[in-house]
Amino acid sequence: MTQRKIILYFLLSHVLLISFAISSSAQLFNPDSSAAGNKATLLKFLQNVYGKKIISGQMDDKYLNYIIETTGGKSPAMMGYDFNGICPSQSGNNDAAKAINWVKNKGGIAQFQWHWISPNADGDFYSSNFKLGQALSDTNSTSYKNMIRDIDLVAREMKKMKDAGIPILWRPLHEAEGKWFWWGYSGGDACKNLYRLMYDRMVNKFKLDNLIWVWTSYGKTKENWYPGDDVVDMIVWDYPDYSTAGSWSQYQQMFGGKGKMFGIGEDGKLTDPAILATQGWLYFMTWAYMVQDPSVKDGKNPKAWLKQVYNDSRVITLEDLTPGPKASAGQSQLIFDADGNGTENVQLDGSGSKTDEGIITSYSWSNNNVEIATGVKPFVLLPLGLHTIKLTITTSTGESKTSQVVISIKTPSVSMKKAYTVSSTEANLGNIAANAVDGNLATRWSSAYSDPQWYQIDLGQKFNISQVTIYWEAASAKNYTIDISDDGKNWNTIITKSNLSNGTRTDDLTGLTASGRYIRMYGTSRASTWGYSIFEFEVYGSQITSIGMDKAEQSGIEIFPTFISPGGMLQIVASHGTNDSLYTIYNQEGKTFRSGRLNQSINFIEIDTTFSPGIYFILVNTSDSHFTKKFIVGK
Repeated sequence: MTQRKIILYFLLSHVLLISFAISSSAQLFNPDSSAAGNKATLLKFLQNVYGKKIISGQMDDKYLNYIIETTGGKSPAMMGYDFNGICPSQSGNNDAAKAINWVKNKGGIAQFQWHWISPNADGDFYSSNFKLGQALSDTNSTSYKNMIRDIDLVAREMKKMKDAGIPILWRPLHEAEGKWFWWGYSGGDACKNLYRLMYDRMVNKFKLDNLIWVWTSYGKTKENWYPGDDVVDMIVWDYPDYSTAGSWSQYQQMFGGKGKMFGIGEDGKLTDPAILATQGWLYFMTWAYMVQDPSVKDGKNPKAWLKQVYNDSRVITLEDLTPGPKASAGQSQLIFDADGNGTENVQLDGSGSKTDEGIITSYSWSNNNVEIATGVKPFVLLPLGLHTIKLTITTSTGESKTSQVVISIKTPSVSMKKAYTVSSTEANLGNIAANAVDGNLATRWSSAYSDPQWYQIDLGQKFNISQVTIYWEAASAKNYTIDISDDGKNWNTIITKSNLSNGTRTDDLTGLTASGRYIRMYGTSRASTWGYSIFEFEVYGSQITSIGMDKAEQSGIEIFPTFISPGGMLQIVASHGTNDSLYTIYNQEGKTFRSGRLNQSINFIEIDTTFSPGIYFILVNTSDSHFTKKFIVGK
């Protein structure tokens, strides 16, 4: 764990069935097979689903009941275990027995890591007391012998799992490149030597052929200590950056030609299955307590999000690894009531449901235990609100299975997809400013770790504002104001919030009576040591009907083309003159790419190769107004 620390509704095509050589299901554990045979079956399964589905994982089985209760009966396909407690000075460890039960009796997949305390028992895993480099250099030293003793203790537990026929994903020396555990303090060479020593001892001395070796890498963000292709089966990133140039991109650049699968060794917020469209992560492993509702200390996942992810057809859960029919209620949907009539006609989709014996004879859809539709892909009329729809399928053999899908019908915020500017954006996490106005509560913007910080939205024209709703992540504001402006320069505060609680929360600011084109959250004091982090900045109100043009048209200023390729010229035309206006071009993260003065009626700005494909904004300040236009840079 750092210091800030997938439903296979079966994808059983004929190819997969042949590859598994299993007649009625894709069970991964065969009691009549050796551990090596079951390992081969597991690896083949992982390779077949890689890039198509994402396997759900949870660290620590103490949270299993919480997940089952919250998701409507779903369980993670992979369970994470740890050998912490196994050393002689500790109180013991029983996770091998738990893993055997999980794989043999539940049909799941097991992953292990090891929070290894100092082998000399003079500190925990964060301790700097144990000198790895010195221990490795003297095989007769007490430190070296203690290290070998601990490795052998773990190997004997591994041997128990091998004897039970259990394959495991083994992730030793995790997060070494972060240099916050003792096995990272002595540098890359020492760590790689320890990894290879452990590999040699477990594979050659203890003959452990049930291990899938997993290395944790931080890509280009830290020193690369990759131990070598011959001792690594899989590479994982803990708490990845999901942005376009983030963790997945770095893995492709560094390891793309090695034939290794990429996974998520740990994360806090459950991975959005939609990421599979561009990033084919094999699995996610939610870290222990972080699976809980954000109202719980250090929790990361609202219950609705947990339910949505575990019931998504792209996510493999434990239920998909066991025999019998599989119900799939389709992907969760967020739908906006664009016509304002308070209802939406929604198509449900049970076409992903499968059975390996007989046929499916009925599909029944219910909401709050009341049947609302039948059939594979029916349409239903749903009002505004959050709806958990349950699908029950029944087969010709008399078996029934259920699945749930979450449908959210919302009134669109007038701020959604509007232009914005921000004071700053936290580096390298992908929490860009666009995330706070994208209508998606699974994404967020986060600022730098200082005060003050602000998030400003250009609504495009003047609105009467009646409500503002801010969905805060754990890094929330203690003190802030909501300000409004007609020109983006002169601001009036319409509400002040003070001494607010730390942690994830939703601030519903209702009963507001103000009007303006620009609105901002201005944070003066943070509730944590982190910055300001907003899932969604929603604004509600009514458009003020006005005769005439917007400020850009009034100023006679236009930009074109609005879609441009690198190497092209962006034209800014000022038919009424520029009056020495200033312009700034910035991207979705708030990073400035160009700035200068508009001195002529027709101004040309080269869009060179420093502009990567994406959405950009140009902010123009004239002598008496201030406006923003959007344009897109293509490939």
